[in-house]
Amino acid sequence: MQTGMISTTSTGTTAATTTTTPSSSIDKNGFLQLLVAQLKNQDPTGSGQDPNAMVQQLTSFSSLEQAQQTNTLLQGLQTQNMGLFQAQAASLIGKKVEVDGSGFNLQSGQASMNLYLSAAANVTLTVKDANGNVVRTLSQGDLASGKATVNWDGKDASGNQLPDGSYSVSVQANAKDGKAVPYQSSLVMKVDSVAFSSTGEISIISGSNAFLMSKVLGIAS
Repeated sequence: MQTGMISTTSTGTTAATTTTTPSSSIDKNGFLQLLVAQLKNQDPTGSGQDPNAMVQQLTSFSSLEQAQQTNTLLQGLQTQNMGLFQAQAASLIGKKVEVDGSGFNLQSGQASMNLYLSAAANVTLTVKDANGNVVRTLSQGDLASGKATVNWDGKDASGNQLPDGSYSVSVQANAKDGKAVPYQSSLVMKVDSVAFSSTGEISIISGSNAFLMSKVLGIAS
């Protein structure tokens, strides 16, 4: 005789549980809640209590409040100053500025570079294009110590006009005894536009060149 097998299944219900991870830090609201709970359950004037501790806690809360207000004010001032700096930088568009660096930024067939010599020297500049090819050698002869401006008409050694763009420059400055004379160089460039970054950095752009505002030494014109 055949018998039928009846199987039963039971469905269990599992309750979801949440786990709260304790934090090792406390913000202003948490500090205030803790202080209020302490005031409700303690009598700072009762026996066994230290009134000075209560005063110190109140002072700590006041200091925390003032510190947060100060941070808020400083952030507001920082935002305001950033706007002022950006407005000042925008006013440079169309003007020529002196930027810390070396090279010729050829624009409309004209370029210039400043040299600051620590002593009198015989100076020769070698101009190279983007491919590293020497396009012109500019002999400046003997220059006195201090600032000297070197101009370039953008022509190569054969007198051909070169296209506008960036050209690297190597400087050889020697004293009469043949020893190298220390120098600092800077570029004079026309500002075409100004760029702002999310981190607050301001860059000035001339042609394909970009320099941080911190590299600007002065306004040429």
